[in-house]
Amino acid sequence: MSKSTQENLLYLSSTFSKLLKRRFGKGPETCTMMSKGNRLYIYMRNFITPAEEVLLENDQLMLVHNFRSAVINAVINEFKHEVSKVFGGGIDHFFHDWNYDSNTGIILLENVPSSDEVKMEEDFEKTLFNLIDFVGTRYHKRPVGLKVVKFTQNICAIEARDVLLQLESLAYEQGNLDLLFHQAREIKSGYLKNKSIFEDLFNRIIEDIFIVWDYEKNRNYLIFVFYKEYQ
Repeated sequence: MSKSTQENLLYLSSTFSKLLKRRFGKGPETCTMMSKGNRLYIYMRNFITPAEEVLLENDQLMLVHNFRSAVINAVINEFKHEVSKVFGGGIDHFFHDWNYDSNTGIILLENVPSSDEVKMEEDFEKTLFNLIDFVGTRYHKRPVGLKVVKFTQNICAIEARDVLLQLESLAYEQGNLDLLFHQAREIKSGYLKNKSIFEDLFNRIIEDIFIVWDYEKNRNYLIFVFYKEYQ
C-alpha cells in the first residue's frame, strides 16, 4: 500500500469517527480502514453506547439493531461524499454487521460490483471453499459461487452469490427484515461455533467473524478478522 493511500485511509478513519461521535454521542475506540479494488472495509471496536447497553441488558436486540441501522445509514450518507473526494467514484452500496458480545462491527462500502478477485494458492483456496461448504450448508443454502475478494494478514473476505432460499427472498420482498435479521444471526453463530476449523486452515487466531448481506442482489460477504495485526 502506498503512503498516499495509507494517509487517505487514516484521514477517512478520522473523519468517520468524528461523524459517528456527532451522530451517536460516542465514537469507536478504534476505527480501522482497509481498501481493495472498489471496496472499503471499516472495522470498529468498543462502540456500544450507554443507551444500547441498557437495551441489550433487557434483551431488546431488535431495537438496538433498528436504532443503529438508522444512525449508520445517516452517517454513511454523509461519509460517502468524503470517500468520493478521496478516491473518486461514488458509493453505490453499503452493508454492516455487528457482534454485540465482543463490541465490534464492520461496514463494507462498494461502488458497482466488479470482477475483483484475489489470486491465492489453488489448493488453499479449494480447501477454504470446501470448509465454507462443509460448515455453511448446515445453516444456509449452498451458494452458486464463491470468490475471495480480500486476503491480507489482517482480514479475509469471501463473496458468495445466490445464497437465499426462496422463503428468504420472499421475506425480503415483503419487508420482513426482522425474520432475516434473526436468520442471519443464527447463520453467523454457526460459523462462530466452527471458528477453530478455519483457524487451523489460516494458521491464525480469528478475532471476529462477520457476514454482511445484500438481499437485493442475493449475495453475502463472509469476513474473517484476524487477531491483533491491523493495517
